[in-house]
Amino acid sequence: MWEWWSSRPQHCLKFGTDSLAWAESERGWRGQHRRKCLMSPLPNGMISPSPMTPNVSDLSALADRVQTLTSSGRAHHVVDRAVRSTLPRRVTILLPDTAVRATVLHFEQLPTGRAERENLIRWRLGQEQLVPLNDAKIVFQAFQDPGAGGSAAYTVLTVSVQEAVLTQYESLCESVGLIPYDVGITSLRLLDFWKRMSSGSEWLGRNVLWVNVFDRSLTTIVCRRGHPIFYRCKLLGEEVSNILHTSDLLRKILEECRASLEVCHQRHPSVAINDAVLCAESEAFALQERIEGELQLAAEQFDWKRIETVGWGAKGNHREMTSLAALAGLP
Repeated sequence: MWEWWSSRPQHCLKFGTDSLAWAESERGWRGQHRRKCLMSPLPNGMISPSPMTPNVSDLSALADRVQTLTSSGRAHHVVDRAVRSTLPRRVTILLPDTAVRATVLHFEQLPTGRAERENLIRWRLGQEQLVPLNDAKIVFQAFQDPGAGGSAAYTVLTVSVQEAVLTQYESLCESVGLIPYDVGITSLRLLDFWKRMSSGSEWLGRNVLWVNVFDRSLTTIVCRRGHPIFYRCKLLGEEVSNILHTSDLLRKILEECRASLEVCHQRHPSVAINDAVLCAESEAFALQERIEGELQLAAEQFDWKRIETVGWGAKGNHREMTSLAALAGLP
């Protein structure tokens, strides 16, 4: 099937602080999915995520790396692929968490119309001075609180990105023949991927602390029955491979997780958190053990081993979390 006719892009480009990842999916002649993931390391400082200022120091150099990565292994020997190889490709792009501002808001009621909802959310963000609204694009997702019934109580997850930040990523993609169709942030797309992999399991009925450690940052999300009710992102400023093997920085992550749980408990005293899901670069058993021992949470890791057990393998040099995030961007 022609890619342009499908509802969602079959390609995803993940921008990270230390690497790029590319994932693509196509159907074989028997209808089965065939997926491929590729990675490319980046020089230190080429991408410096910030929610306020442009992130890329050298657009031309990064464009060359994106071009090389996304062109690697493209097939030209089949007629329809040869034609498609000359066409721009629709892609999902994933940004580092620290390139945007995300927050969770709570409302007693919400208007039914999307425009009215967005106006109310912008007003609320401005009133609480949570994010700068000048030249910002805001997207949101609303969830009705479980047990609320009727029209009462909504939780709204909002993500705001400055136009100057978003434009830089989008224009870079367009310069190498990629059309950004969908833009997401890493932790939320991975969380959605975990929910897909856990569909039908008892995990989605629990209250879970999601711990996302890579792109030199820590993102903690508390989910009540699969829906986020708390979000917090902290810049760590160190490569994750160093973090997970350094006792001081490991302790810092534990302290941040504990602080997130305490703040969430203050806002939602009736929500008991007993489980955690850890999504981190490299083997994170030391962090998992400390989450279980010090925070008294039953923890599991979400990694390549986990998704391969349910048949989501992929070809290529893909064993890092950056490429797992790119895979999460595929439909």
